[in-house]
Amino acid sequence: MANQDHLALIKEGVAVWNEWYQKNKRIIPDLAQANLNGLNLRGINLQKANLNHANLSNTDLTEAQLADSDLEGANFLAANLEHANLKGANLDYVIFSQAKLNEKTIISTNSRNVWEIVNQKVRNKNFNGIDLRNSNLFRANLSKADLSHAKLENANLNSANLNNAYLFKANLTGANLQNADLRNAYFSQANLTKAYFSGASCCGTYFKDAQLKLANLKRAKFSRKTMIDLKWHFVWDIVNRGAAKKDLSGIDLSHANLQGVDFAEANLQGANLSHAILSHSNLDLANLTNTDLGGANIVGVDLNRANIKGAKLKSVIGLNTKLPITVKPTNTSLMVKERPTTVAPTSIISTQKEDTVIENQDKPKNKKKNNIFGFLLLGLVASGIAGCYVYLNQNSEFSWQKISQRLQPWKYKLEQLIPVN
Repeated sequence: MANQDHLALIKEGVAVWNEWYQKNKRIIPDLAQANLNGLNLRGINLQKANLNHANLSNTDLTEAQLADSDLEGANFLAANLEHANLKGANLDYVIFSQAKLNEKTIISTNSRNVWEIVNQKVRNKNFNGIDLRNSNLFRANLSKADLSHAKLENANLNSANLNNAYLFKANLTGANLQNADLRNAYFSQANLTKAYFSGASCCGTYFKDAQLKLANLKRAKFSRKTMIDLKWHFVWDIVNRGAAKKDLSGIDLSHANLQGVDFAEANLQGANLSHAILSHSNLDLANLTNTDLGGANIVGVDLNRANIKGAKLKSVIGLNTKLPITVKPTNTSLMVKERPTTVAPTSIISTQKEDTVIENQDKPKNKKKNNIFGFLLLGLVASGIAGCYVYLNQNSEFSWQKISQRLQPWKYKLEQLIPVN
């Protein structure tokens, strides 16, 4: 939230603000999330200011000094940025719809490209290799555009028109394609890792040889004309239609996003679920015999009644998982870490010795089978392990909830086109 003193000061006018800022150069103005809608800020000095997610819609910023400022997620709807200096400013996810720029506006090439696309100022749609990372292309019209080799990592393409667009080898890692028109678009060899497809129209879309690791295909609109590799079509079918009681033995679902899927009583014997997201899925009475779950995210999964005989559980993610009583916790080590921001943070089950929280205990060396002291020592060790295991589970949950609140997936943080004043 904005510093209330700074907010009150800027509303007194540009002259008052600039005089104060000139005398307090060491202060970094904090106007994060400030509502500056419609103000006359012509010629204002906001260098290095924090304007993160500020509402600057309809604001006159002509000749404003915004160099090196933090404007991530700011709303420039219908704002005047003519002759403004935005050199070095953070313009990730900025709303440029209807904003006014001219040749004298100092702004990065990438951000000017975003402004031109959003406001349909481009003469042609040849964007081969264009850099649009971390950009807000909400409702952008990219129909029939050549976006081959384009850099679109983490771009917000919510409701964008990509009908018949050519995206050969484009990088859309973490891109938000919610409700996007992808009909007849060409994604061959494109990187769609962790992309979000909810509500996207994919009739006639070409996904052959595309990378869809951990992509969220829930509620994506496929048809018989959707061309996609068999593995990912299986994933789409499972997440949208469920897999209860289905025979999925030997199936390859590695690196698939299967969050919340109903696998109750499903036969997954010998299946490859390594590095898959299975958090909060239903695996009640599922057959996981000899299933590869290495590196899989099973946070919140109840495996108490599942058959996991011979299953590979190395580096499984999820301390909250309820394992069958027959599974001995001494075969694994537990360690709470933060994962990279591109993946939801969780508690990690690690097998590395240096990360061990619960270590295997060596049995006391005693050749006499009836040594009472040996049995007592083993009992104390077992009680210690059980107590440590319960403590970690109780405390790791709190850590997981705090971290997950800071990092939410695309569907929980879509930018508003016109923020409420």
